[in-house]
Amino acid sequence: MSLIATKNSLDRRAFLKGTGATVALPFLSAMTPAFGKEPVAPKRFVAMNAGLGFHTPNFIPAEAGANYDAPIYLQKLKAHRNDFTVFSGLSHPSQNGNSGHASELTWLTSVPRPGLAGFRNTISLDQLMAKHIGAATRFTSLTIGARGNSLSWTANGVQIPVQTHPAKIFRQMFVNGTEKEVAEELKNLERGRSILDTVLGDAKALKVTLGERDREKLDEYFTSVRELEIRLQQNKEWAKYPKPKVNYKEPQEVVDRNDILAKQRLMYDLILLALQTDSTRVIAFSIGGFNAVPSN
Repeated sequence: MSLIATKNSLDRRAFLKGTGATVALPFLSAMTPAFGKEPVAPKRFVAMNAGLGFHTPNFIPAEAGANYDAPIYLQKLKAHRNDFTVFSGLSHPSQNGNSGHASELTWLTSVPRPGLAGFRNTISLDQLMAKHIGAATRFTSLTIGARGNSLSWTANGVQIPVQTHPAKIFRQMFVNGTEKEVAEELKNLERGRSILDTVLGDAKALKVTLGERDREKLDEYFTSVRELEIRLQQNKEWAKYPKPKVNYKEPQEVVDRNDILAKQRLMYDLILLALQTDSTRVIAFSIGGFNAVPSN
């Protein structure tokens, strides 16, 4: 069905300016293309990592090329066969670190020698993508996991906390707060801005007393604070808009922490809902816990 729009539509990439930062607008009806044109599907990025891998014969085709016989795992995806590519035979010797699973730290960063002396991580691919395609959504990115470590890292090599509770993620994306709760959220966001202003003022005063190398480190810190400041402003704008409604019952937390498959199914549903509602366009999902055995 075509969408109804006026001739004077608003650019989907419109931004607010004049607050000391450039802030992307949330989706507005005026951003629908004029004369009933369907909007172009946005670019999205979803990364999923299974730390213990898969049984290779059930996943990797024996033949090269597009006309391979699909192994049992890929048979589940036969309806989408023309939409994905399987890569095999890859080797990354520089990703050997201080343990057999150290490369999980650098799965989306490719920094050599993970976990060894002198190792310092850098921005992960999902966060780099979020800088380019995540600004127009309520959540620039989601970092979630069934269990295990986060796949996401900042430019300064700080690991971004992973969210592992499906019910909490659902409420964050789709449950609107009361007027009082929204007002409190706006107050907290404004308080965060005030704290950042104070911190930046102190840091700028400190900068003049530092040597060149320390000033470079402080500039990295300034960049991180500015990014956080922009995100706070974006959150403040989004807090004024209702969250999307979805035809999906609010999930309950999985009580048995070893029932990793139940949690994975919920996470897959949430990923789909997040993309369908354009709540985010960048997701990193850590599929951990394959060594767990359900209690019942």
